[in-house]
Amino acid sequence: MTEVAAEPITEKLAELNLALSPEIHYRLGTVFSRTDSMSLEQAISQKYPLVKACEPVLLKALFEREQVLFVCLGELRFQKTIVVLTNLRMLLFSTDRKQIPWQPYWAIYYSQISELQPVFMEQYKILLKDGSKLKFNYFPWQDRQNFQPVYSEAAKKVEEEGLDPPVSQSRENLCSNCFATVPKEGYECEACGATFWTPFSLCLRGFIFPPAGSLVVRTRRAALIDMVLYFLILSYVIFLQAQGNLTFAILMFVLTNGSYGDWMYKLAKRGLLLKEIRLEKQAVN
Repeated sequence: MTEVAAEPITEKLAELNLALSPEIHYRLGTVFSRTDSMSLEQAISQKYPLVKACEPVLLKALFEREQVLFVCLGELRFQKTIVVLTNLRMLLFSTDRKQIPWQPYWAIYYSQISELQPVFMEQYKILLKDGSKLKFNYFPWQDRQNFQPVYSEAAKKVEEEGLDPPVSQSRENLCSNCFATVPKEGYECEACGATFWTPFSLCLRGFIFPPAGSLVVRTRRAALIDMVLYFLILSYVIFLQAQGNLTFAILMFVLTNGSYGDWMYKLAKRGLLLKEIRLEKQAVN
């Protein structure tokens, strides 16, 4: 990894007419780190869109004086996931199809990471102290080279300072409204009053009418695509029934709705999906 001093990066950002939020404390030399074969302009041009896309979330999620050290896009369990390393913890953001941060969100304090292992080619495995593990099945080569030294330095400093905050699980769920920590098995944020879908309730909703499940937890674009696909399948089911293939039509209907319900259940188990923000709680806060 080649870390550049902050001043040349600031000058290059101004030259390229690219602005970062002054409210976020970036360590520019590692955020825009590069390989020896890359120019500074290439490193900035490649990383800037992702960093900028994260800023609305970072402005809410970061603690006071928390510093952003590194931002990259990986793939966690075949789901595009943004990884942010700060001086205190690792933040994980799911993304939509345009690689914009989207619920659910998580945080892992460095004190909760037992080991970070490069596995094979573009893979990473993170072993956590509660016995769970995260496996990135894709990690861009360039980011893979730079991720390890940035993480190791930050984790070492945290260990030296003895920072080990209490947690309910190693990978904590974050509220997708205010980004406060929501304890394990919790489906309501004490900080802002937001409530979240339980796996069973979302599964039931998805099974009864799949598009309804997509509409409440996915982006509008993704939900619209799901709705179109479902109605195409439903049209085919109706066609089969009209042709006298009633048994096959019923089987296909049950399998389709059951698959959607199972998918919704897994989504809700994976992380918190916003259901409702209670206005009376917002007024208090």
